[in-house]
Amino acid sequence: MVTTFLISFLAFTSCSLFGGGDPGPNIPGKIVFSAKDDEGTSQIYTMKANGTDVKQLTHFGPDGGAADPAWSPDGQRIVFANYTGATTLGPYLYVMDTDGGNMRPLKRMQRESPKALIGSAPAWSPDGTKIAYQVCTNCERGGEDYEIVVVDAAGETYDPDQVHAVTDHPASDTHPAWSPDSRRIAFVSDRDYIDADTLRFREDLYVVKTDGSNLKRLTKTGYVKEAQWNPEDNFIIFRSFGSNPGLYRVNLQSLDVTLVKKDLKKEIQLHPVALNSTGTRLLVVTYEFNRSHQNTLYILNIKNGQMQEIYSKTSNNANFALMGADWFTPNNR
Repeated sequence: MVTTFLISFLAFTSCSLFGGGDPGPNIPGKIVFSAKDDEGTSQIYTMKANGTDVKQLTHFGPDGGAADPAWSPDGQRIVFANYTGATTLGPYLYVMDTDGGNMRPLKRMQRESPKALIGSAPAWSPDGTKIAYQVCTNCERGGEDYEIVVVDAAGETYDPDQVHAVTDHPASDTHPAWSPDSRRIAFVSDRDYIDADTLRFREDLYVVKTDGSNLKRLTKTGYVKEAQWNPEDNFIIFRSFGSNPGLYRVNLQSLDVTLVKKDLKKEIQLHPVALNSTGTRLLVVTYEFNRSHQNTLYILNIKNGQMQEIYSKTSNNANFALMGADWFTPNNR
């Protein structure tokens, strides 16, 4: 699971959407993503995985917005971060049906303040029973102590017995990603660098059981960003921003790291978003620093390295236009 694309939805053309090419009808499933509307507010949208049939699900005002959407395993619900009324503690976790209906807090806090569970980068467990997310425990004091937390997906009322921290460290533990058996969580952390002044901005990839035991460090480069766990359970794909930036995968048994796809250019970064149900194709978002903060969604064929553009959007300010995405695919596709 995880911590964050040319013109408006109402006016885009098929040429701008597909970059002049036809994505083809053979990409199964559907995609949910967060993108800025005409007013610059991030909203939740869905579309077919070939980039067609875009639908806007949320209509937040300029004082709010939505990010980090993620599908439930059955493709019937979407969990996301709601910034409406958010404070320095962070956004609220919300859930809704796939048509935007029945929107509500993931957990209602009956007597506490705030009235909804706080967190970001939510990720649904493959068995559908839990949701992992990241929460900052000291952001109201200007800190960056993020922890990975798990909450039961069932039920609307907050129950402290159904919520537990997976990590407990003064470092920044972010971007949770579930193992296929729902027993472990991969995450990115700077925990081995927080006491080293010259390396304090570096991060590596770790995996831990959901009860917080059996912590294992998977990389030692210090250049890791977001990660996605392959459904076949034998490797994790992650972004590296080292001397040869791009997408890599680490074998969970040998810890061997191999290149999947280099960044398209020095100014165009590749970030992993979601794997299909067979682990053969990867939804990727690019961040372009040589244009006005353009984001593009691609489907990457992991075997041959070919990329199919499905959606692109440019921000009107210094912030990027896309704020998270996820890909739901039927089993065995």
